[in-house]
Amino acid sequence: MRRSFKAREYPDLNAVWLWFEFQAALIAEERGHVLRMLFKQTPAALRPHESQFLGLTRPEVDEFFDAHRAELEMLTMFELLASTEAILRIDFNIRVADRRKDSLSRRFRAIRKAVGDKIRINEHILRPMQEEGVPSGVLAYFRATLKLRHWLAHGRHWHPKLGQNYAPGDVFDIARALLDTIPLS
Repeated sequence: MRRSFKAREYPDLNAVWLWFEFQAALIAEERGHVLRMLFKQTPAALRPHESQFLGLTRPEVDEFFDAHRAELEMLTMFELLASTEAILRIDFNIRVADRRKDSLSRRFRAIRKAVGDKIRINEHILRPMQEEGVPSGVLAYFRATLKLRHWLAHGRHWHPKLGQNYAPGDVFDIARALLDTIPLS
């Protein structure tokens, strides 16, 4: 099936989080079903995709589901960060297009005039936000997650130096904190 790709007008962190919780619940439910089917001899109909588990040991089944949960967490963190960046870029574009009068919007217009469409998240959006009073700690936490986003977006083929480990909840909290501090226009 071919998909048509179109822009999302309103990226939503809460929708990403709900998707993550749903997918995590599905993985947990399937793990439980497979473990009951294989190791407790509970009568259950074998579904077509479950034949891959026949003959596996309990640790092998756990490893399979742990790997799927880990992949889900990576995808979720990437989607949270990409959505946050989209929200910031949309806010930037709206402030510029609407010619809003607040000082952050004025800074954004000057940046757009100087660099055109080559807007960089850190340099052209986050730095002016900091200059307009967004707490530096909130920005520092988000900037640190940009290394994670870069690693996730480019195939995870090296060992990243992130400074800390992240879980989806951490990334959600960091992104939400940043979005909640965007100055009003």
